[in-house]
Amino acid sequence: MMYLRALLLLVLLTAFADDGSKDGRRGNGLYNIGEYEDAITQYQTGLAQYEGEVSGPVPAGLANNLGMALHRVGRYDEALAAFTQSALLANASSDLTRAAYNTGNNAVTLGDLEMALAAYREALLTDPTNEDAKFNYEFIKRKLDEQQQQQQGDNQNQDQNQDQQGNDEQQDDQGEQNEDGEQQQDQQGEDEQQDQQGNQDQQEQDEEEQEQQNPQPDESGEEEEQLSREQAERILQALQDDEEQLLRQVQKMKGRPRRVEKDW
Repeated sequence: MMYLRALLLLVLLTAFADDGSKDGRRGNGLYNIGEYEDAITQYQTGLAQYEGEVSGPVPAGLANNLGMALHRVGRYDEALAAFTQSALLANASSDLTRAAYNTGNNAVTLGDLEMALAAYREALLTDPTNEDAKFNYEFIKRKLDEQQQQQQGDNQNQDQNQDQQGNDEQQDDQGEQNEDGEQQQDQQGEDEQQDQQGNQDQQEQDEEEQEQQNPQPDESGEEEEQLSREQAERILQALQDDEEQLLRQVQKMKGRPRRVEKDW
């Protein structure tokens, strides 16, 4: 009787202890043939056997393998949560290194290089001899350095472009000021020419008025003398005498016939 009870207890303990492992092995078989969704179900079933945050190689391994299957089907955020759970359940350095390394690989896929670098660093801290973690850490660090240098170059180019744009705007303003200055000078020149022309016209007008008020001498340089009354009468008498003489000559011409030659 005692033997049967002991045998039954051993069977129960063995069955309970193997539940998670069996689900893990089934999940691994499905994973190897590419049945990732079914593998995910098996890993989740195996983890359900463990309530709470029970540490150990089996739950840590189940969580890690669940993350791997989730990563395969593109469920990267869920994979990240599974790898994080695996690291929390790990009580051996090898399990922690594996979880950290796979977290780094998943972070690279997500494009989070900072997270990947931190994960690879964690893996190296627990296992400095891990060559894969070392190579990936150096590779990601180099990529981050290149991105930082490129960003600095882009910022510098942007600053230079802004400075050049400012210089161009300043030159445009100076060009407009010069153009305005030239227009102002041209307008000022036109105003000065108009003022000079106006002064010249005014000067000529003043000279004409002065000439009208002050008669100029004749070509001989002497001013014309005004005729006296006696001189005027003598000139008039002379004109009358000439006219009478002219009339007498005309009368004589009328009294004498003209001699002509026949033209036929």
